[in-house]
Amino acid sequence: MPKIKVAMYGLTSEAYKLAADLVDRAQVTIIDETLQMAMDIEPGFLKKNPNLQEVMSEEPLLSFKPLEQVLGDAQVVFFTPKLRRPSDETLIEAGSKLRDLSKYLSRGVNLVNSLPTAPGGNSENIMAVEKQTGLQVGSTLTYAYMPLRPRDPKPAVVSAAGLQEKGPLQALGYMPNSQNVFSAELEYASGVMEAAVASVTEIEMARRAREARVTLQRKSEVYLDEFSKHLFELKAIQASEDTGEAIAYLAGATLKSFDNYVRYVVDETREVLKEKQLKASRTRITLLWSLDRYEMRGERLQVAESIQQRLRDYVTDVDIVSGSRGKGGPEVFDPLKHNVVIVCSKEDQDSVRAMKKGLGNAEVTLISATPALRRD
Repeated sequence: MPKIKVAMYGLTSEAYKLAADLVDRAQVTIIDETLQMAMDIEPGFLKKNPNLQEVMSEEPLLSFKPLEQVLGDAQVVFFTPKLRRPSDETLIEAGSKLRDLSKYLSRGVNLVNSLPTAPGGNSENIMAVEKQTGLQVGSTLTYAYMPLRPRDPKPAVVSAAGLQEKGPLQALGYMPNSQNVFSAELEYASGVMEAAVASVTEIEMARRAREARVTLQRKSEVYLDEFSKHLFELKAIQASEDTGEAIAYLAGATLKSFDNYVRYVVDETREVLKEKQLKASRTRITLLWSLDRYEMRGERLQVAESIQQRLRDYVTDVDIVSGSRGKGGPEVFDPLKHNVVIVCSKEDQDSVRAMKKGLGNAEVTLISATPALRRD
């Protein structure tokens, strides 16, 4: 029996991991939407190369196919775009890429939106796709909503409009677990808001504790890497609601708190420079953050670059370094300078501890990018 033909529209880490989950029961092709070219993904290649970042850094020789051929033959198309426009243009970029994809969709295809939306967002997507293609959900097109969390190939919820019984999606193992697309949107958005509000509560209480010079009994070890993953969804939720609606106000306030946290990190670093009387010329600041440059959302990258740019107002030598690739201490620590290292994830915290063992007399101040901004 021939395998189901699946196309991933977007060369992203989430798409690559999703391909690894499906490749044994589907013929999978990943499309680089920027280059407008597609490449087949074989099981053997995926087993040897489980990480997309490493694959792309090595520039492997892959066979490419025309975009029109792949999307014309695909039975299931996953929308997994790489969004990299400035923060306030991300939602526009997502809509633009969906319209670009729609130009190539054919009758009978199953379109799967893996990019999270706010409540009502998929209704707008469906109207845009139907207008672009002339197809209709329920008769000539199936539209599914399976939002992926950052770096996670497992859909948070599964829902579909116009789903056929015993169709390709069910054959791939995706069974709806939500009443309909709108209920799936509400369930996903509810989880995002709950996690985001909990994070900003920790941030704001920790800020007040630092200002009052008191210690909180409840200490959060959630790092910047973890709570910055909600930013795309929060923007979508805020934009989807009328001004004055409680949910829009709550999403906006949460985004504001995250933006303030970037300022708190910069201010804490400035305090270190002041307290230790460090000269800018003899100071190196490293943002230790194992960023995935191929994940769908670009918010983590933008947050890191924002911190870097703000810190360069005070110290010229400011770098963003990954601690997860086995890089040694010399790339993080300069033995001739005082090193201020801002640790942005639990993974990077473990890496820097291992690096410090072989540093000798290097001067180091660690700032953990958690709500409390603990120093070591």
